[in-house]
Amino acid sequence: MVSYDDELTMIETFSESDEPISPSKIFQIRDEIFEEGPDMLWGRKIARFFHKYLPGYGANASIDAAWAYFENITLPRRKKDSSGAYIKAKRGESCRLLRRKSGIETGLYPAWTTPMSEFRNFGIGVAVYFETMRALAVICLVAGLLYLPSIMYYDSTSYDETGRSSIEWQLRGSLMCHDTKWVPCPTCTLEDWADSPRRYAIAENNLVFVLANECADIRLREGLQHLVVILFLAIAIFALGFHQKKLELQYDEAILSASDYSIKVDDPPLDATDPDEWKEFFSRFEGAHVTYVTVGLDNKHVVNALIKRRLLLQKLRQLHRSEHGTKEHQNATLEDLIAIATKRKPRLARSFIKTEEKCRNLLSPEKTYGTTSIFVTFETESAQRNVLRALSVGHKDILQNNVLALNDPNHAFRGKYVLSVAEAPEPSTIRWQDQDATLMMKLNQRILTSLITIVIVWGGFISVRAAFRRNYDLAAFLIAIFNILVPQLFKLVNKLEAHPDEGSWQASLYMKVCTFRWINTAIVMTMVTPFMDTIAVNGLLAKLHAVLRAEIITQPVVHMLDILHNIKRHIFAPFSANQETMDSNFHGSIQHLGEKYTAMTKIIFLCIFYSPIFPASFFYGAFAYAANFYTDKFLFFRSWAAIPRIGNDVAVLSRNFYFPMTLVIMVIMSEFYMSAYPFDSLCDTYDFVNNGDEVLSQYIGTHRAYLASGGGNSEAVTVTVNGDVSDRVYRFCSQDFSSRFGSLLNFFDENKDDWMSEDQIFLTYLYGLCVVVAISLSFVFFFQHELWDNCKSFFTGTYHTEECDSGARFSDQEEIKAYVPQYHHLRFARPLLSCDIDAIDQDHIGWTDLQHTSDFYNLTKGIEHLTCGREKNNSAFAVVKHWAPKKTRRDSNSSLSFYGSTIAPMECKHF
Repeated sequence: MVSYDDELTMIETFSESDEPISPSKIFQIRDEIFEEGPDMLWGRKIARFFHKYLPGYGANASIDAAWAYFENITLPRRKKDSSGAYIKAKRGESCRLLRRKSGIETGLYPAWTTPMSEFRNFGIGVAVYFETMRALAVICLVAGLLYLPSIMYYDSTSYDETGRSSIEWQLRGSLMCHDTKWVPCPTCTLEDWADSPRRYAIAENNLVFVLANECADIRLREGLQHLVVILFLAIAIFALGFHQKKLELQYDEAILSASDYSIKVDDPPLDATDPDEWKEFFSRFEGAHVTYVTVGLDNKHVVNALIKRRLLLQKLRQLHRSEHGTKEHQNATLEDLIAIATKRKPRLARSFIKTEEKCRNLLSPEKTYGTTSIFVTFETESAQRNVLRALSVGHKDILQNNVLALNDPNHAFRGKYVLSVAEAPEPSTIRWQDQDATLMMKLNQRILTSLITIVIVWGGFISVRAAFRRNYDLAAFLIAIFNILVPQLFKLVNKLEAHPDEGSWQASLYMKVCTFRWINTAIVMTMVTPFMDTIAVNGLLAKLHAVLRAEIITQPVVHMLDILHNIKRHIFAPFSANQETMDSNFHGSIQHLGEKYTAMTKIIFLCIFYSPIFPASFFYGAFAYAANFYTDKFLFFRSWAAIPRIGNDVAVLSRNFYFPMTLVIMVIMSEFYMSAYPFDSLCDTYDFVNNGDEVLSQYIGTHRAYLASGGGNSEAVTVTVNGDVSDRVYRFCSQDFSSRFGSLLNFFDENKDDWMSEDQIFLTYLYGLCVVVAISLSFVFFFQHELWDNCKSFFTGTYHTEECDSGARFSDQEEIKAYVPQYHHLRFARPLLSCDIDAIDQDHIGWTDLQHTSDFYNLTKGIEHLTCGREKNNSAFAVVKHWAPKKTRRDSNSSLSFYGSTIAPMECKHF
């Protein structure tokens, strides 16, 4: 057994080495860094079994060590604080070395039973997502229960005299109509029934019969019950929005983060690259102690070139290791690496040399890089809010650089610049590579991605329409698969856009995917289904049921299987050539909350869209939400990579736009379905076949009529007309207002009395009024939350906050990050740093690594030779400067630990 001191020495030695040392290599040298615990995953046990009995499985590297890395570094773990409550453990805190030093035991979060209160440790976005999913499951369940009287009525002979036994039991509570009758329609033409030729038949003497729906009329009671559900959903969804805002405020106040102390300057002068100048400026404000200043530069091309150089250098090292072995490889120089590559892979050598030359040119002293953004972190929350309040002016004054708009002339930077300042997003969400994007660049990108989105949506529509024409079960499966795969395509499209932070990027992804899923899942079915097949036995409702069934079965099962990443961990990883490649398969699947929210809004949209004709859809929605809640919860703790701690951008977009739009669409579709019933486009002429007319009298008797859909081999039906008072004559009258947008709604149609009952006419007027009210209220809501706020902010400052001032200091927080420019890449275990961090607190980088020091991931290190001995051009890299306060309070009697952060118990102060 390795001693504690020997273990410490080994890890320190590995950390100082320039050669990548994975956790797995440390496993091979001494006893396990991560001791096996009772929470070992079944995947690791299966991998051990295959390693033991399957030749070649894990032969080139330690598969057991890679699984240990997955369990202890990739997946989140928790520990108990001094009060016995569970809090999130730091990555790597389960290491035996750290555990011995701290005496703290850690464990994986329970996949199924972790309480909702612990999700706040992972950021506002994650916590609100799971809370919203759970709330929507309850809302759908209650809506379904409110519909029970209507469901029971539709499942009775009072609605369908022929009985419901021949209808699939899940659809018996819908408006599906099995009670149909062939009726005379002498003025009807095949052109009117071109979309539904099986409802049109011709007998001898060119007698025309069409299929009429004979189910009972829409009753006032069912219409009012539907209105009650609408009102409930409106109240519930708006209450959910207020609940979300309350949760966001609670979570934000509960966990102190860098965003609570920091501001971002969006429009700094290009030559303002000196952090000391920024410190001096912001120190003028009341009570302001500047702790950090980060100066972002327009150096994306420099960073990209250095990242490419790193990747090529990795390949050179792997090539040299395979040629000379590990021991000689550790002493190899850059010239040795290039020499061996020139012999074995000359293209790789040429590419590396070319990249080196490009880096040398970009790092030359003649090159200068302008400032793109400034991040300033203060020691107290009150200082941040004082600055934001003092610099809050209208966008018009910022564009005109109107210094007079400031309350104090000293608040103008350099005495002449009015700064655009806002609260900074979380450090882990900053997209440093996009900070240099101009307004025109963003506009061009949005136009391009919008066109691509239209093409993708149209392609999905064409594919699903073709599938529905073949088989609706196949189409439902295709919809489910598209809903899983197409978002991955939209992620690639979204990479064409520049966004300042991850929250904005996720919101953009949300809009694209949500548009596709709404159209692909709900709207496409209405568009591809003939109007007169809306409540037919094998019509729209059968397709809808197949899609809902796929939503609660196919998607959760596919997500739960996590096929791609299980293949990577169980097939690709064991046969990897080396440990680094093996470990790269255990980083976890990357998830985006923007995509997850679209899946959530898609379900409620689908239920609402078709609830007037299929009330039981809300039960399907409740099951779908419950299934997705538990599968996502399981995968969050057992498979996903860490989700950036984004704010509430996506949640705000949902509650301010998509959820209200969903309610408006529900009211509109309710008016449509209420007015369009019975969906057969037939009106009573109030004439009878036995009125003495010579033509009409030919209909009396039994006829063999041939369906128009049969072509040369027409299917025949037998039609009997007795000539009594029930045998009326009908005419064609379009009940489908979607084909007559000029009339807007059917209650404006002069012929509505010919197919509507008195109750139906009243409900049509009532829902028409609801449409007007819903659209008006939505416009007022949107105007208040979006248009009015934007217009007001253009002319005047609008800064305000409802958050409490905890009184805690930035430097007292144990787990908090600074704004350190870094770039994520799948080939590296940690983000690559693009600034000098020697003079800052290393704990504020935001991550630690058991294998290497942060210098190993720093792009500014190891490139001295690129400047040919000249002084390195510091202006090519972002600058981060730290001014630690003289004293920090860590008095356990005056502060309390709350979910891993230190908060002072003091009276709440609002700004």
